[in-house]
Amino acid sequence: MDYVAAIFPSIGVLAIFVVAIRAIFQADRRERLAQAAQDRRLTADEKARDGKSGQTHTSQSVKPADS
Repeated sequence: MDYVAAIFPSIGVLAIFVVAIRAIFQADRRERLAQAAQDRRLTADEKARDGKSGQTHTSQSVKPADS
């Protein structure tokens, strides 16, 4: 019966490890879904803005260098 008592701490540590890793993966998945949803909203907003004003989206304007 000593061998059963000796393995219980290892099983406990394994259970804690599994719960922690599962929580990390779930948090990562939720973060990726939230980021994708935000990217879709921003893309839709940019397309709506570009469509209303008739302009295409451009990066920041660059001023000519003084020569």
